[in-house]
Amino acid sequence: MSANHVMNTAMYALARVLLLVGACIAVRPALAQQPSSVSASTPTFASVALHDVVDSKGELDDDAVTTDRLVSFFDWLVGNGWTAVSLDDIARAGRGEDALPAKAVLITFDDGYRSLYTRVYPLALAYGFPIIAALVGNWMEPPAGSMVKYGSRMVPRERFITWDQAREMQRSRLVEFALHSQALHAEVVGNPQGNTMPSAVTRSYVPGVGYQSEADFAAALRADLASGRAMLQRELGRAPRALAWPYGRYNALGTQSARDLGFEFALVLDRGPAFLNEPLRLVRYLPTYNPPLLELAQSLRPDPNERRVDRLVCLDPAALWAGDEVASNERLGRAIERVRALGVTGLVVDAVRHDAQGRITAAWFPTRELPLAGDWLSRVAWQMHTRADVKVYARLPHRRALAALGDEARVQRLYEDLGALVPLDGWLLEDAGPLAQPVRFDDPPPLFEHRPGIPLSWSAWVVRERRRSMLKALGRTDGPDALGWRAFAALDAARPGLELLWLAPTRAVAAPHPLAEISLVPTGFGDPVADNRLARVDPTLLSWFTGSAPPDARLLTRKAVDFQRHGGVSLGWCPDDPVADIPAAAVAAPGVSASIFPLRR
Repeated sequence: MSANHVMNTAMYALARVLLLVGACIAVRPALAQQPSSVSASTPTFASVALHDVVDSKGELDDDAVTTDRLVSFFDWLVGNGWTAVSLDDIARAGRGEDALPAKAVLITFDDGYRSLYTRVYPLALAYGFPIIAALVGNWMEPPAGSMVKYGSRMVPRERFITWDQAREMQRSRLVEFALHSQALHAEVVGNPQGNTMPSAVTRSYVPGVGYQSEADFAAALRADLASGRAMLQRELGRAPRALAWPYGRYNALGTQSARDLGFEFALVLDRGPAFLNEPLRLVRYLPTYNPPLLELAQSLRPDPNERRVDRLVCLDPAALWAGDEVASNERLGRAIERVRALGVTGLVVDAVRHDAQGRITAAWFPTRELPLAGDWLSRVAWQMHTRADVKVYARLPHRRALAALGDEARVQRLYEDLGALVPLDGWLLEDAGPLAQPVRFDDPPPLFEHRPGIPLSWSAWVVRERRRSMLKALGRTDGPDALGWRAFAALDAARPGLELLWLAPTRAVAAPHPLAEISLVPTGFGDPVADNRLARVDPTLLSWFTGSAPPDARLLTRKAVDFQRHGGVSLGWCPDDPVADIPAAAVAAPGVSASIFPLRR
């Protein structure tokens, strides 16, 4: 494509912008009202991870957006006082040399689709927006006319930009290229049942051989990043300073490899804003299903105190484990459909097996420290996450683990093995008070507006920052509570972005734990104390209905409806029987479901 054609396309884009101004004017304040820059100490900014850009809805896939939607978004940014920033801007602000604008957004495009040159580049020229574009080495390497392995299928090499086009865009000084790995944008088999998982965070499983060792995994990860970095340096004349993790997945091993190889920035897909003091974990919002302009706009400044609606249910893998693969998978399939029918948002899954006295006897995942009850937890977690669209939280009490193993170092290794081999979304912390000792938290200055009457101190991203401060202080503490925090740190190193669930030790807790995303308060059925709590529900807490047996569906429904009528938001119950369907999903779902009508995605 000639330079003249590129500029003609840019002019076409500008014409489209002018046509869209009228459509956007209702939501656009006058440019004179845009806020001035804030101090260099402003810790956060917004970032968005876009992919392919297509002209018609018929060409869309999950991550693509249409051209008119992208133009609308860019025009909205200009009209609402947002400033697209570069990595240079972020680096200077991180060093305290300059201030980011009050409304700063980092715009990134992953995968290097052809539309990066034919659609995005002309718009970058038209708007003067800096763009970060992440390339996959294995998709750039094949010659023209060949086929490229893209996920599980082969696509023409022409689906992606050429090196000549990349060099032209780089010369504009508006497009900076990042590495999206050399060959990690793929999945590998991650358990004996054959589930495929993101290769950047998964130790591959080979039948008859077993799991890849940590040393081999780390070496392969480092070699891939080094190879991709060398390719971009050879083709573009400069080594990339930014790495975009494939699928947004990363861990402590990968972060250390990136740091050792000289990467200054790493782009991920966690929730929340990006922090200047975390350049190797720059959080990005991922638009899916060609979202409307309103959703794109709200993603830049989401409500930090949005009241999440959670429905949590216990799951014991032993209930689904039949000893053979066929029968076990059949039970798992029925359990998945039941979870969907109940409208559950998360499962609290036992990671270990207990005896009648509650002592840990074996693990549902391979570990150096316990006998193997069955290599089953990874399968359950992955299937529930991908097929039932729920979060999976591991239940592995650290005090019981210490009682079983007798040594804190062995407990630490147990949690390291859990994090390394099981795809988790979080962990349930039990037997720990609100805080073992006072900890001073320096909450970051707020970036987002928030609703009056709801304390900003409970926003999810502030909770994470507080917890980070707590984990840094672990070296100066000891005792059972400190062991619990070290256990979470081990899991979070392997699965960054994990959520922490805290189970309150008593029913008298009046406020959520300052370091947990979800605080569970035990609640009984037919208990006068519990019934009295319903009259003074704290919407920031999750009522955790417990008992010696799964609740009756009608009783659970009545309690749930009454709970919500008094202002309650989130609830859950334990135990639960997925095989016998107790409580009956068809009866309980109308009262407990958190599904979004008509379908949950």
